[in-house]
Amino acid sequence: MTRDAGTRVNGGSVPFAFKLDDGRIRLYYCGQGGILSAVSSDGLEFKQESGTRLAGCDPTMVKLDDGRVRMYYKVSSGPGGPGQAVHKVHSAVSSDGLAFQDEGLRIDSEKTGDKGWASVPDAIKLSDGRVRIYYVSGDPEMRGGIASAISSDGLAFTREQGSRAPELVDPAILPLPEGGFALFVAVIGMGGFGPKIPKGIYYLLSPDGLRFEEPKPLIQEDGVYDPAPVWIDGKTIRVFYGKDESTQQGQPNVVTKSFTAKVSG
Repeated sequence: MTRDAGTRVNGGSVPFAFKLDDGRIRLYYCGQGGILSAVSSDGLEFKQESGTRLAGCDPTMVKLDDGRVRMYYKVSSGPGGPGQAVHKVHSAVSSDGLAFQDEGLRIDSEKTGDKGWASVPDAIKLSDGRVRIYYVSGDPEMRGGIASAISSDGLAFTREQGSRAPELVDPAILPLPEGGFALFVAVIGMGGFGPKIPKGIYYLLSPDGLRFEEPKPLIQEDGVYDPAPVWIDGKTIRVFYGKDESTQQGQPNVVTKSFTAKVSG
């Protein structure tokens, strides 16, 4: 693993990296006013695109068979954690990845057993065409961790039984070339939950996307969260992530950084 120098986006957090057909990377992220985007030809130097994609946060996206893209994102009733605000997952579609048309509610956390908290979604389109969303659930069974829901059409979702990763948050799923999946997560200890391992960013391997091995560390430090992996080539992954930093005036500032990992085995 090599830490990339510098900052990808200043003043933005909860990134999602989407590789375009021409090889460029578009980074969707939470910023002032909602979901913003920036584009890069090398994955390091990003140029912010004008306008706001959607009024929401925590974007994730899948390609549709007709060439459009569908974004899933979080809508919140207000600030605060579980029990203080309600988080639900919505979706929107776009033909160019910039102008989105809202489609409405996908996961209603007040009706799914998630106790009003379905947050930080990350979606993947499976080989059989179904869409699975991983998200942080308020269900006490999850112990502050990650649940999943499945859909045959990308619109109507049913929560799957069991916990994908209890006590871990900020899921980001990545398919592996030889089969199976890697789930990138964060350890932040939010709300008193969190495994007895250092805060940071980790990954868990799985043969089927449902049963995951023990977490392996990528970055072990405080103030990092929301990993967003993307394949650069067949052997290299770049992982974008949020990090709390301070400006020269001592004010808090959220930035998006990245590191690059070579994959072997």
